[in-house]
Amino acid sequence: PMSRQARYNLFQLVNALYEYRSVIITTNKEFTAWGEFFHDDNVVVPIVDRLIHHSHIFIMGGESYRLRQKRQG
Repeated sequence: PMSRQARYNLFQLVNALYEYRSVIITTNKEFTAWGEFFHDDNVVVPIVDRLIHHSHIFIMGGESYRLRQKRQG
């Protein structure tokens, strides 16, 4: 879980970039599961709101390259 300061810093970063710069975020969690990581829906909702506004979301599936390499090694 992220600390309170880390959540605040991430929100400030996303908020500063919102509408001005491109942001790429990769995750293996759906937005609905972000509350588990942040432990604060009051922060998650505005972050996700800013990230998905004007966004292109690519949902990719398949096997993890890292897990595949680990099994082969």
